[in-house]
Amino acid sequence: MAVVRRKWTQVAAVALTGLLVGASLGFAVGLLAAVRTAQFFLTDYAHELVHHADDAAAEFVSVVNTLEQPQESFCSDQELKTMRALIYRSIQIKDIGRVRDGSLYCTAVAGRLEKPVPMQAPTMLTTSGNAIYAYARLYISPQDQGTILGHGSVNVVVTPFMMERWLRPGMNYMVVTMNSRTGQMTRIGGMSFPVSEKWVQSQGRMETADALLISRCSTKNSVCVVTEESKSVANEHSTPLLWGFTLLGGAAGCAFALGIAIAFSLRRSLPQQLRRAIRKNQLSLMYQPIVRLDSGQCVGFEALVRWQDRDGMPVAPNLFVTVAEERGFVSELTTWVIHRAFHEMSEILAAHGRLQLSINIAPADLASGTLLETLNAASAIEGIVAQQIALELTERSTTDLTRASHAILELHKHGYKVHIDDFGTGFSSLSYLHELAVDAIKVDRSFTRTAGTDAVTAVILPQILLIAQSLGLEIIIEGVETERQVEFLRNAGVSLRAQGWHFGRPMPPHLVKDFLEKHTR
Repeated sequence: MAVVRRKWTQVAAVALTGLLVGASLGFAVGLLAAVRTAQFFLTDYAHELVHHADDAAAEFVSVVNTLEQPQESFCSDQELKTMRALIYRSIQIKDIGRVRDGSLYCTAVAGRLEKPVPMQAPTMLTTSGNAIYAYARLYISPQDQGTILGHGSVNVVVTPFMMERWLRPGMNYMVVTMNSRTGQMTRIGGMSFPVSEKWVQSQGRMETADALLISRCSTKNSVCVVTEESKSVANEHSTPLLWGFTLLGGAAGCAFALGIAIAFSLRRSLPQQLRRAIRKNQLSLMYQPIVRLDSGQCVGFEALVRWQDRDGMPVAPNLFVTVAEERGFVSELTTWVIHRAFHEMSEILAAHGRLQLSINIAPADLASGTLLETLNAASAIEGIVAQQIALELTERSTTDLTRASHAILELHKHGYKVHIDDFGTGFSSLSYLHELAVDAIKVDRSFTRTAGTDAVTAVILPQILLIAQSLGLEIIIEGVETERQVEFLRNAGVSLRAQGWHFGRPMPPHLVKDFLEKHTR
């Protein structure tokens, strides 16, 4: 009897231990799910606010285009009538003013002023030349502050409540304007969050000790939105979710098996989602410019693949490319990128004969016999000249020197250029680059960050540049983000091309043509 009692005691102890451990794991998984859910809704909210900010920007552009047409005299009765009609039809604009020589002469609401009122200096200028006056004193309501947007001789007062109609319970927001060249950021609406300009521009997510934050930026103008939700509010909203996971996890120790099953399921689902996205054409490409460092002239673009999972969350390219390589279908991804990039850029490449399009390929692509066939087929379909295509190989692709040399030789025979990407972080070395017969190296951004500093690796970059130049290789510097880096590289005594946020962020294909008009001669 005592033996039976001891056995049941042990079973009860194991069951209780499993219950406690399982409940703890279930609660932890519930917290992760709660954070994921909160991030999803914050992202959706940020996208919505960016959309409404784009609407406000479109109204501003419409007002500027209307008033800068020389149809009516400056601040005339007829022009005031036009300005008032524009306000009446506007949702986001409270007043329109006309400025000359730095002074305000009339507004739609106040009419012609008795004497011009000097304007204060703008808080910042955007990359498109628009002036931003953040929290400025308003002529129509001196006791209030508001945001004024200016372009040329036209100023508009934006309603300070333009985003409040879309408030979501428990969530806060901040609207900022950015100057990607100077890194300047100015808040024009909502709350103030302690975030950096670089983080906002990265359109990332952040988890602090007591809050979740998401950043999203417009593709049409210089506006970015940061949305925030405190963890206490997120946990309140997720209480049923937390209880559900805790109860499931505490089911007699089954939470361990449940956790493993969930993790295994998630691990398997990502490759399945990616393969489905490739076949259903659900990925997209962004194009980052490559410029001549001495002149700023655009000489090429790198095609960068982007993907959002089935929950609408962006997946890091390094992650899903690695998954595709591990599961053996990276060539499908490369083929998709080649066909899409050639199709999207064919007209631009035809119009700019010296422009180069860079495509990233994986080690498996270099080893396969289908890469060259895919390139030639896509070139023939889209009418693209092979000399305008550069294939970027990771250094891992060159570990088998004999195979890599043969593959590069075949690519060269058909006119394609070959670059070594992220140079300095992998397996290749300057000593045998001439054996590979590549056309260029792309120096990894880790060296760029140390340019002009006292870091130990700072002395390596000049040596790489000089040796690469002696081998007749073109050099592209990745990750150029600051004027200090530009100045250092311009003084290196070597002809360089550069790529980075200082010159241009990755952009959708419809913006490439506009970028080229401003950066080609």
